[in-house]
Amino acid sequence: MRLSPSLATAAALLVSSAQGSPLLGYGSYNYDTPCFYACNNAIPTSLNCPEYAELSEEELAFAYPSATCFGNDTAYLTSIAWCIKEHCHESIKVWEVEKFWAEDLFYGSTEPGVVIRYTYSEAIEEVDTKNPPQPMGTDLVLNRTISLTDDEYIAYLNSIMSFKITSKNESKFSLLVFIGGAVAPVALSLLRLLPWPVKLRSKFYAYFIDPPVFGKSHNVPVLGLAMVPTRGQAIFIIYIILINCAVSFVGFPTYTPNAWYPDRSYELIRYMGNRFGMLSFANISLTILYGGRNNMLMWLTNWSHSTFLLLHRWIAFICTMQACLHSAMWLHLVVEGNTYAETYILPYWYWGIVGTLALSFLIPFSIMPIRQHIYEIFLIGHIALAITAIVGSWYHILALYEGRNGFDVWLFVAMAIWAFDRLLRIVRISKHGIKRAYITKVDDEYIRIDIPGVECSGYCYSYYPTVSWRLWENHPFSTIGVTPGQSTVSAESLVSSNSNSNSDTEISSVAVDAAARKEAGIVAAKTTTTIASLRGKKAGITMFVRVHKGLTKLLASKAGLEAGVPVLIESSYGHEGKTSLQGNESKYNATIDYPNTLVIAGGVGVTAVIPALKNSLSIYEPLGTTKFYWGIRNRGLVDAVEGMLLGQGDGKKGNWGRIEPHITVGSRLNVREILEKELSKDASAGTTVVVCGPLPMLDEVRYTVAAMARHGAVVRLMEEAVVW
Repeated sequence: MRLSPSLATAAALLVSSAQGSPLLGYGSYNYDTPCFYACNNAIPTSLNCPEYAELSEEELAFAYPSATCFGNDTAYLTSIAWCIKEHCHESIKVWEVEKFWAEDLFYGSTEPGVVIRYTYSEAIEEVDTKNPPQPMGTDLVLNRTISLTDDEYIAYLNSIMSFKITSKNESKFSLLVFIGGAVAPVALSLLRLLPWPVKLRSKFYAYFIDPPVFGKSHNVPVLGLAMVPTRGQAIFIIYIILINCAVSFVGFPTYTPNAWYPDRSYELIRYMGNRFGMLSFANISLTILYGGRNNMLMWLTNWSHSTFLLLHRWIAFICTMQACLHSAMWLHLVVEGNTYAETYILPYWYWGIVGTLALSFLIPFSIMPIRQHIYEIFLIGHIALAITAIVGSWYHILALYEGRNGFDVWLFVAMAIWAFDRLLRIVRISKHGIKRAYITKVDDEYIRIDIPGVECSGYCYSYYPTVSWRLWENHPFSTIGVTPGQSTVSAESLVSSNSNSNSDTEISSVAVDAAARKEAGIVAAKTTTTIASLRGKKAGITMFVRVHKGLTKLLASKAGLEAGVPVLIESSYGHEGKTSLQGNESKYNATIDYPNTLVIAGGVGVTAVIPALKNSLSIYEPLGTTKFYWGIRNRGLVDAVEGMLLGQGDGKKGNWGRIEPHITVGSRLNVREILEKELSKDASAGTTVVVCGPLPMLDEVRYTVAAMARHGAVVRLMEEAVVW
């Protein structure tokens, strides 16, 4: 497990450039000439300092020389100089020694007012070479120039070498974890661009990517607590776990004798504790990267936001376990060393406790029942605990290292990623400004929200600052763009649905004429909006919202207000093929390999699959068939969507052009029967299955598609859902 030195150094400098001290071994080189530091550490610090004059014997036992005392003590300076001359290799230049002497001779040597009495060369001249210095022996106070025996020097040199190599490995492996977690998704997603045989690709996805690891459920949480990853997601999760385990237990060289840590077990616990702490910091950055809406990895891959949110939770768990192991190991060392009473009152100790506890509380307070039932409280609590963890970690290392040793770099990276995500959210909201949302009651189950003057693609988040005191509350809604003047034939309608299939909001969007006229001051009693009627009108979006509790219930109470309510739109998000790595064409376009499209929707989830249907309304001859199955409880939503998409709402088959619709009102779709019938007709002709709807339906489609692909059907699955 080697990291290229040039790559590691470049990455470390890039990471360190954000702020903070460089990583040890990559930009910061502690103990770069080990023999200097071996001498520095080996010479006793039992000096006769002037400030000791008024101290009692008990106080003297715990006294440590000041920087001024070190710099003015002849015996101390000459002893270090003699050690360097006697033990360091003759190839070392005098100027190198003088640089060390001026900058790193002792702690505080560069502080204002501290003067080192002799330079290295002057200190050597002070040594009586006619009577060579002798070891300290039984003397209690260093009051003469002493020499070190070879055994003493080697023991301290081994300590320095062990620390130097272990610290560099610490930095290297933290870089490996972060870079591996950031680059691997891009590298893996690029594999799809290779010219794989379509049948091989279909079977590979059926066996290794699409199905859940066990059972039939992926989106529906097991016991209501957690999602079962797909096999593809599980492969990446295993990779993350393995790489974190591997770098946790390797790279601890053995040097004996060791003056600092004669006990090898003590040394390992100490170094492994630090390793876990550094890896936890690196994983904090990765956790925030995976959890962001403006995650750059989503721009470079075809991985969904749901996948990154799942990985976000797994990385967060690993990060928390590493922080707990770091704390447990250091607690063991302190208790075993009988120093807990003096240690627990120190700032670095209690700030470390704050950071570890905040991370630990994040895990139980982020389980799915809490996210689903009290999402608004979860959201603000999640942010507060995350900030507390970072602040606690920051003060922990600040008190311990005073900005040295590179631990703070990862916290700066984490804060930079978080700030980047939040800044882009503000930019996306600012693009639209404050709009008005006009709410109309459709029936007892749905309301309609019209927002003129907004153009969206992919999906967006909407905020209603005057509807609820929870100003931060927002939900994701799928959209496609529309402009005035588009025709019914091109079907460039604006329709969206709530991508969060299990939240309390289900939404679809379309360009609106009636709301635009409301905004212009014209109030109509009843208006039927079609794409054709938008020519020359103000475009916008419409949302069909299924009323549950929380925000949707509050929005329903605003139905009929002619003035509307203020709304902020954060857009646009999603995988619409905006980058060359994602593919410049629409992901729903029929291809030679996959000429057929099978669209399955449940309830208001229909609005998320409209982009897959609109391609069949093109003036060009289709490559294959487009079949649409939709199960819905009430007819009203069917008429509304048909009217918006096709310009009329009588539900006749002819209105759907080349689309073959199968709409079931009042009963659920038999998904398994549909898939077996459609995918068995011509198994060799590839079919794209697009699905959005209730979570159980999504899982049934996923399981059945994978099963049929394993038995020869050429099929690819596109699931439109964001499950939190």
